[in-house]
Amino acid sequence: MNIKRFGKDIKLVWKDRKRWAGMPLSFTRYFLIEKPNQWIKLFTSVGLFSTIDEELYLFRVFDITVHQTFSNKIFNEGSIILHVNDESCDKVVLKRVLNPFKVKAIIADQVELERRRRGFKLAELK
Repeated sequence: MNIKRFGKDIKLVWKDRKRWAGMPLSFTRYFLIEKPNQWIKLFTSVGLFSTIDEELYLFRVFDITVHQTFSNKIFNEGSIILHVNDESCDKVVLKRVLNPFKVKAIIADQVELERRRRGFKLAELK
């Protein structure tokens, strides 16, 4: 996914790929992108020749879970499950990302910033 397609004023907060044994050998890519004073979104892009791109406004996230198997712990990777309030799906899974607890903290901070900016409280999302 070319992140420049969102305009020149965007800020890449975080990016990674789905990993196998710690190596980014997948065509699944994750991007956390901010367009200052407008939105913060999580983009998932899957595929090489034919791609599926999905986006999620971060203010819709209401819970975050980290799942690590024993082999994930060896390679410092894990899956992050975002429980969301969205009509199209109820959870988004970022599979086997590097440093999952750091990524969880980044996402949680961005979720709170976006909620404050929009004036939302968790009770208003349900």
